[in-house]
Amino acid sequence: MSKAKKLRLSFSLLKPGIDFDKTEEIVEPPEKGELHSYAIKAFSEDRDSLFLRASHQVTPRWLSLVKDHVEGDLVAIFGASSSGVLLVPAGDDLLAVSFGYGRHLLRKEAVVQDFGLRVVLNEIDPTLIKSVDARTFDELLIHTKRGVSKDSPLSAFDLDSSKDLLRAVSGRSAPDGLGSLSGSAALTLNTDVPLPQLPQLGQELTDAYRSERYKENFKEIDQVRGEQDPEVISALDDRLIEALRTEDMTEMHLAIPEAVDWQQISGVRFSYGRRRHDPMPDPRISVYRELRPAEKIELTRLRKDRVIAISALDEEEIYDKWRVYDCLVFEIEHEGELFVLSGGQWYRVEEAFREEVTAFAESVPELELEMPEPELETKESAYNEAAATALGGLCLDEQTVPLGGVDRTELCDIFSPDGTFIHVKKRGASSTLSHLFAQGTVSCELLLSDRGFLEDARALVEKTNPDFVDLLPEQLGERDRLKVAYVVLSRGQRPDRPYGLPFFSLVNLRGAAQRLEAAGVSVFMKEVKEAR
Repeated sequence: MSKAKKLRLSFSLLKPGIDFDKTEEIVEPPEKGELHSYAIKAFSEDRDSLFLRASHQVTPRWLSLVKDHVEGDLVAIFGASSSGVLLVPAGDDLLAVSFGYGRHLLRKEAVVQDFGLRVVLNEIDPTLIKSVDARTFDELLIHTKRGVSKDSPLSAFDLDSSKDLLRAVSGRSAPDGLGSLSGSAALTLNTDVPLPQLPQLGQELTDAYRSERYKENFKEIDQVRGEQDPEVISALDDRLIEALRTEDMTEMHLAIPEAVDWQQISGVRFSYGRRRHDPMPDPRISVYRELRPAEKIELTRLRKDRVIAISALDEEEIYDKWRVYDCLVFEIEHEGELFVLSGGQWYRVEEAFREEVTAFAESVPELELEMPEPELETKESAYNEAAATALGGLCLDEQTVPLGGVDRTELCDIFSPDGTFIHVKKRGASSTLSHLFAQGTVSCELLLSDRGFLEDARALVEKTNPDFVDLLPEQLGERDRLKVAYVVLSRGQRPDRPYGLPFFSLVNLRGAAQRLEAAGVSVFMKEVKEAR
């Protein structure tokens, strides 16, 4: 008898309270084509467990580019897609196995979002990781996908556990385990288990999900963990809607919820039926709010409206699209705890982690220089000019030093008379606070380690005002001559936070300050509130 071939199956765990009688909460009707359902005798003859959308053939749009320029008839070329979802009972739980494009039939709000990741972290050998996907929280959402040529421990991927949230991990278990696994919201594995035995496998997977073995090697994932309590999630969604309706969007922005190839995208816009607006380089919450009247903003609408990415190859072709809800990034306090919405999932920030980050931020000394108050709506560049004049310093805003090739970076925004490199960012501006901290660390580390950069920096300062050039190091490694200050211009929206920063910006501040302090550089911080 030939050995059964293994199939690559994708398992999702449905949230508690969702069962076979609530399939409308599990499976979303496709935008095109019919959804067919069938009973699986091995599970039950009187209820449907299998949901399929038939494949349909489509001529690829790119064929129009060449078809009129070829003699004779082209061979028939079609693209096809099919989708399937199989509901599998597993004790008191219900799993959904998706086939083909079946993941698009599953309602995201019905699925436990950390199921696959938790199973993988509990089951794999921690030294046999193949790839990781991470999301870095901040005003700028950064997606990272890293793979290695040889199975390795997590340390080989150079992630920062304080701010890089694991979204997906692929690796291998011990020889007697589940084998090669990949997990994010769903768990993907190779198996030759016949259909009647899938409930038994499902029970094994749900047991693995509830295990806490991961804490031996990956305890940092609990610092920011997915919220699963439906009552808490409902309350948080209500707060989100309230903030959108009242335009209280200080701690809110939009970000594509996954890594994409931006070279393939010419711009993005929002879906409004026949209504269209000019494409934007990035989705903007202010534009969405302008297009949606307050009375039209509700949870179902956020889940129906889409951020549409337009193909760079054909402006009439959609590269991809995402629910507006999944693109929202929102930070909020609820019942004394901190929550963050990202990628369509609410995350609870561990209190000990929050206290640790906040305590570090409060320990960063305040810049003692008297910075002038900016007027309301003052542009960042205008403020830097005025502040440099008031301090008797040198404005270097938008004056860059080459890094090699086409890359360049600013030395700082303001160079003070006492030699402090002051980096300024306006809270809520398009340039995010993550750029502020990155700019400070990059320029300072280059001054310490890159002779060419140091020489170019000295040349820039001497050209701008030679009286300041002696404040710069003359040789590499002169750490005692370097002081870095970060200045945030705000409207005083968050007096309860150190320097008025959102929590994940405090995390980023800590990372930047620790890097600079480890290099022997003094770091300072200051919030300057706009005049009322």
